[in-house]
Amino acid sequence: MRLTLVGLLLCILLAGCGGSSSAAPNMTGNWQFTGTSTAFGFQDTGSGSIKQTGSALSGQVTLNGTPCAASATLTGTIAGNNLSFQLQEGNQAVSFAGTTNSTLSSASGSYTAPSGGCTNGDFGAWTAAKM
Repeated sequence: MRLTLVGLLLCILLAGCGGSSSAAPNMTGNWQFTGTSTAFGFQDTGSGSIKQTGSALSGQVTLNGTPCAASATLTGTIAGNNLSFQLQEGNQAVSFAGTTNSTLSSASGSYTAPSGGCTNGDFGAWTAAKM
């Protein structure tokens, strides 16, 4: 009886320690972005942090190569591997849509900007990678 009890306790302890409890991947972290303008033929880069809470995305991005703003606020959503977000560049919101890989460590898609103002109706493609 004593040996059976020891064996049972050993099995319970091993089962408790042997399982992996890795969290589901999410987009929280530092990211590097590249945008390639189809409309005007230039390339912008940026980096910043994204926080994912449930399906909501938020963050702050530092921009390079754009005359519109040195930084932008990011807000958006993710559903599965589909994402949609906006970067608020000055007083204009640039819209981004795309997909992520299965581990949420890279993403790509297209973007569009409103007509007029600094962004002047720009559109193109973007890629991003988690650093």
